[in-house]
Amino acid sequence: MRKEKPIATVTIKDNHIMRLFVLNEYQHKSYGSALLNYAEQTIKEQYSKAVLDASFPAKQIYLKRGYLDKEYHTIKTDNGDYLCYDVMVKKL
Repeated sequence: MRKEKPIATVTIKDNHIMRLFVLNEYQHKSYGSALLNYAEQTIKEQYSKAVLDASFPAKQIYLKRGYLDKEYHTIKTDNGDYLCYDVMVKKL
């Protein structure tokens, strides 16, 4: 029996793309682009824009895809570290 495991995921809530993630060993093979295309098409059925929270490493990818910066957020964690992300928007 062949064991299968998820290699990528995306969650969509209303017009917000959440938790788009591809395992490291599967990055740069178009899986993320395929998931982002799917998310944008799904959102476009009901909304005129898509919103997402971008980590610093992913920000350039989204800028190339037509997303624009809207807000910058930081969240202080319990151990004193900070989570930083940009809220980005794209007209569909």
